[in-house]
Amino acid sequence: MQTFSNMRRNSSYNQHIGLFFLALFLVVYQVFSGIYLFLSPLAGFFFVYITKNFKSDNIELYLAFAYLCFFELNHGFYLFSLTFLFALFYNFLKPHIEVMFQNELWIVTITVASAYMGLFVVNTFLAYMFGGEFFVFGIVYFFYIVIDTILALLLLRRYR
Repeated sequence: MQTFSNMRRNSSYNQHIGLFFLALFLVVYQVFSGIYLFLSPLAGFFFVYITKNFKSDNIELYLAFAYLCFFELNHGFYLFSLTFLFALFYNFLKPHIEVMFQNELWIVTITVASAYMGLFVVNTFLAYMFGGEFFVFGIVYFFYIVIDTILALLLLRRYR
């Protein structure tokens, strides 16, 4: 009986199928977070994910950037404002934050808070430049900061 070594099942497609369902879930979740205010839009969570994994070249990083762009479109923010904020944060603030704070709790909390507050500042500046409506930074964003910080600490923990 002849063995067929090239007839093995290929498990590389499982990763793509999993990413497809993850992307589908995130799109549905983003739509519901636009409808229901008690659902965090996870912008801070993905901002932390991108800052931790920016040097790696994987498809999940592109999915996170796409999610943030979809978040901006869904919630009425200016497109690519979080990408611009990420470029500023990653190049100027992240090295200083990592030197000043050694505890992962503080680094993640400051990163998530910088994502939401920076999003507000950048969009307010762009609204001023283009003569648009100003955004309101309500108390619900503090709730989002707490939820995204807890999720980032639980799910993005680096084991040493």
